[in-house]
Amino acid sequence: MRSFAALGILACALAAHAADWRPLASPPEYQAAVDLDAVKTQQGMAQFTVRRSYVRPQPHASGKDIHSARVHYLADCKASTVTQVVIQNFGEDRKQVEMRGRKTVKRSEFAPPKEGSEVAEALRLACARVAQLGPGNDKSGKKGEAAPAKPPVRSATGTGIVVTREGHVLTNEHVVRQCDALELMDDVNARYKATLKASDPAKDLALLTAETRSAAVAVFRKDPIPRLGESVTTVGYPLVAVLGTRPSVGFGHIASTVGVRGNPAQMQISVPVQRGASGGPVLDQSGHVIGVVVSKLDALKLAEKLGDLAQNVNFAVRGDTVRAFLEAQRVEFSVSDNATKLENTELARRGTEVTVRVRCLRTSVSTGAPAQPQK
Repeated sequence: MRSFAALGILACALAAHAADWRPLASPPEYQAAVDLDAVKTQQGMAQFTVRRSYVRPQPHASGKDIHSARVHYLADCKASTVTQVVIQNFGEDRKQVEMRGRKTVKRSEFAPPKEGSEVAEALRLACARVAQLGPGNDKSGKKGEAAPAKPPVRSATGTGIVVTREGHVLTNEHVVRQCDALELMDDVNARYKATLKASDPAKDLALLTAETRSAAVAVFRKDPIPRLGESVTTVGYPLVAVLGTRPSVGFGHIASTVGVRGNPAQMQISVPVQRGASGGPVLDQSGHVIGVVVSKLDALKLAEKLGDLAQNVNFAVRGDTVRAFLEAQRVEFSVSDNATKLENTELARRGTEVTVRVRCLRTSVSTGAPAQPQK
């Protein structure tokens, strides 16, 4: 075959995916990562995507600065050759500024990547994923091809809190519901296997155990009762397919000490909450855990019923409920009554040290809840 249709890659560039970004060796100008969840094959060729996050904005002819890019490649794993097919450039607001691509690719345009480059490493990882997926992953649609030997792996992500040095991680029950396997990842994408130790659907809490020890652990406030109006900080991994795999920090206050319909196990917070942030810590001004992010109000459904659009109506499991759950599992967590107020930068540093991304892998059809429930 002398040429390959690239329309499938163009469609892939426009579609949303669950993401499993793996960091790559990068030049000083940007940080690169490859999305292993988006790897697939077409006409015997592998498709993969590399994200570039620029250290400094790059000027563009449109007058808008480019802050990140996604480069889509087609590769011949047998020959270890690759060619660029599509590139997407994004601005500071993460909106696409430009997309350039080719409808067809000639076989003569494939070439070995530069040794030691991010493309060479991405090619190696992508081809390893293709080998893992097997021949049934080919999407060329030719007659007579073998059916997939096993169902595709689907993934969803949430957030977790490291509560002991022995590897106990706290998260929401809905984040880990009906998972066939669990992984934990930190802000540099180091990953560890985890198992579900206990869960409480009524409280929407779950306890995981990781196969690694942790140097930093969360500290809970001695007085776990939330205080109306007090400032809070949240840490989580929201919308990783769009925002990337680094943790995000939010600031707000406790808007109510009860949850939906007066639920005494929850509290309302003003910090914006997005899908994937579930299970993250709610910290007081001293960096102590006083709650666990759990959900956001479905503003559109509420607007249909009441004719009003709710804003920043989000919820967390209260600290006293969280502590009761951990105590029931005989988890020895850290507690402090130190009331020293910290700067936002220090709150963010401490919060990210004890926060991990929780990845739920499903290989079977499931009716489990998404990683961010709506009320």
